[in-house]
Amino acid sequence: MSESGAITKPGAIEQRLSGAITEDRTGQSFGSVGITLKKALAESRRTLLETVARGDVIATRLSHIMDEAIATIARAAVADAPANARIAIAATGGYGRSQIAPLSDVDLLILHAGVGEEELKSIVNAILYPLWDAGLTVGQGVHTPATAIRLAAGDMTAMTAFLDARFIFGDEKVFKDFSSKFDLLRWRMKSRFVKAKREEQELRHDSSNQSRYLSEPDLKEGKGGLRDIHVIGWIYRALYGRPLSAAPKRGAIFRPEDAESLRKAERFLLSLRVHLHELRGRADERLTFDIQPALAERLGYADRADMSAAERMMKHYFLNAMEIGRLTRIFWARLEEENAKLLDRAPTPLPKTLSADELGKKVNLRIKNGRLDFASAAAAKRDPIDLFRYFRAFAKRPDIDFHPDALDLISKCAISITSDVRRNPDIARLFVATITTAKDPVKLLRVMSETGLLGKYVPSLGRITGRVEYGLFRRYSMEEHVFQAVGILAKIKSGALVDEHPIATSILKEEADVSPYFVMTLLHQSGWALKDQDLENAQALIARIAKRLGAGEATGDLAWCAARPLSMVGVANRRNLGEARAIADFASSVESTARLRMLLVLTVCHLRAVSDSAWDEWTRKQISTLYFGALAWLEGGEDALSKWMRDLADETRREAETALADWPKVERTAFLKRLSNATLAMIDPQTFTRAAALARSAEACGVAASIRDAGVEAIVYADDRRGLLADLAGAVAGVGGDVRNVHALTLEDGKVIDVFLVRAPEGQEGEALAGFVRSLHSALLDAARVKPAEAPILSRRIGDRRAIFSVPSVVRMDAHASDEALVVEAEGKDRPGLLYALTAGLAELGVQIRSAHIATYGERVVDAFYLQTEDGAKITDKRMLAAIEKRLLGGLGDGARGALRNAV
Repeated sequence: MSESGAITKPGAIEQRLSGAITEDRTGQSFGSVGITLKKALAESRRTLLETVARGDVIATRLSHIMDEAIATIARAAVADAPANARIAIAATGGYGRSQIAPLSDVDLLILHAGVGEEELKSIVNAILYPLWDAGLTVGQGVHTPATAIRLAAGDMTAMTAFLDARFIFGDEKVFKDFSSKFDLLRWRMKSRFVKAKREEQELRHDSSNQSRYLSEPDLKEGKGGLRDIHVIGWIYRALYGRPLSAAPKRGAIFRPEDAESLRKAERFLLSLRVHLHELRGRADERLTFDIQPALAERLGYADRADMSAAERMMKHYFLNAMEIGRLTRIFWARLEEENAKLLDRAPTPLPKTLSADELGKKVNLRIKNGRLDFASAAAAKRDPIDLFRYFRAFAKRPDIDFHPDALDLISKCAISITSDVRRNPDIARLFVATITTAKDPVKLLRVMSETGLLGKYVPSLGRITGRVEYGLFRRYSMEEHVFQAVGILAKIKSGALVDEHPIATSILKEEADVSPYFVMTLLHQSGWALKDQDLENAQALIARIAKRLGAGEATGDLAWCAARPLSMVGVANRRNLGEARAIADFASSVESTARLRMLLVLTVCHLRAVSDSAWDEWTRKQISTLYFGALAWLEGGEDALSKWMRDLADETRREAETALADWPKVERTAFLKRLSNATLAMIDPQTFTRAAALARSAEACGVAASIRDAGVEAIVYADDRRGLLADLAGAVAGVGGDVRNVHALTLEDGKVIDVFLVRAPEGQEGEALAGFVRSLHSALLDAARVKPAEAPILSRRIGDRRAIFSVPSVVRMDAHASDEALVVEAEGKDRPGLLYALTAGLAELGVQIRSAHIATYGERVVDAFYLQTEDGAKITDKRMLAAIEKRLLGGLGDGARGALRNAV
């Protein structure tokens, strides 16, 4: 064995530290114990991480090494103590459970009896200083057995820590005295303790967004993390005085098979945690995107054709978190059931609303100790229909929670869901009614997924369960995203979101049957289950499932929409909706009003589930405009669309006149004549009012910058010139801002109004944010007045996580998307100053940017430009097309490629 490997052998740490202790005591060195311990622990961690795969084994061995180190140091510390001095040292917390990660805290309980205050202080310092010198974070409590018990009686944190107390060194009688007193306290306080832990867990889950499926989860404190396992262990020990691993085969609230399943999940999480600590170089518990690839490589994951190594690792994480959630739910339910048995209350009859469903009155259900259970477990095992009738009942009465025995049975029977069961029309009718009418659809779908029933019944959902899209766009795993989207749809259906989504609410209110909308939303991520993820394959898969679920005539429409959840917002954010052509092309692709209605509802649900920032006021306005314009085209063709656009322009002008009511009529009329209908359609009334005030007060140019809910709004009024948009974008980047949206509006007299929505540098608020706004205003004003002599200095900002991702770059050109301009899309990885790089390249070619549209999807951005020649003509020259492509690819960066579509 190598010298570094020998350090993990029993006695190796003691041998090294004993020599260092002797050197310090004889005056040959000072602080040698701490230095030696630090080096030995580092070697131990490195050796274990290189030679041992399982995280639980690494954590246990690190704990034993720490035991040996502390015992050696403590033995020397008490060597000169009086004969009647009695000292015992116990490990508590995670250390007490023998679960030390490489950089975890070390929690100690130092018990004493018969020791004077000065002598005790000397002993404690002799123990702790070498640990501190070694760089360890030590949490210590120094008590007599009696004072330790008094502390635990009034402090739930201490009570919890002492449940994991494990003897390390010293007088075992002192530790046994503490243990016996603590056991009595545990018995007296068990009810209070259980209640306190339940409240703590609920508060912790609330703070983590009540979801174990966040794409960057917290291994320890997040829902479905290690802390949930710890809570189960603490409560079990508090109630029964023994560890969970000693659960009896019968009669306990947690059965051996449950404990084994929990142990396997814990083993996986500990493997993640020990390597995460080592990679970070600190006690970090969050699986952020930047660390996921390196961690996956450490744990032996490899890329597959349809999934990266990091995505495979995270899928396994989510599956384990799901299992922890299932077992946690069963644990609390069985605990409540045990308490209910003690009350000896009369049986509760099955509520009338649950006594029948779509299949008739003979339901195999009962209420047992206040929870929903099967009346006959044997019958439920024989007939899979009962499993679906169970969830149909919960959909009606979510206030009656699941019985643990029922969930256990469903989990074991889910494997019996065969193709015959999936093709059963009665089950399909039950399932669709369940998701359509559920009062708490998110919880219902989560539990169906946790039991395995949902994934077996809809295999495409099973294949995406636990999967994440590696990037900053989504906040949830894919199946949780689907559940959240269905939950939003249910709120829209109920009218709860009418103020936020009046169009979607009215659509659902007018529908006689809303079930196709729920099936569509449930299946809108199914394409990710395919290896070949093109639209046609996704649409065909969704159509097959929808047909099986009884969607009938709506199958084709819902499948088309579900395969294209981003199509509507893509057009809304990347096309000039002031042009009839953009709306007509979109409407032509949609083909029918029924499909349009479905697509709008799905767009809302999808974006609301993606993240809080994916749905904002600008997106709402654009999608609303696109919806009503497309509806006009689908109902009456080009003429109807033209009339709708004229009516919209008239209405917008009336709103503009109202907004400028305090202006003199002559001045107001003159200003509005400078704005085309298309320009007015692109700006909301509030922004228009601010832009008009700026244009009125400024002479040659002016800038108005202000803090808004979505970011910093900056309005620039200036004379148009070649490269102006690039100069302004460079000014934003030069002060550390990010352009989230820009709307370049050209007035009839050659002036421009450019409206920027800017994201300030990370973490700036208060005076720092105000300072950024002042700097932004100054930079934009300078750039508007005169072209800057030098390009802005750009650098990657601290905390900018976009750089960790790899995004293919591509340029697309479409000559048919606009009658008056060439539409070019530049797609790639977002970065500081990207808009500047792209627009500067276009300016150098002498092309005119008629309008610009930015769509951001996490780390990926699509910048769309409407381009013309300097004379205002549409660009058709092939050499110019090639030059534009080359400049934009250069601006996007390395690895870029071009895609010329409909260019000539």
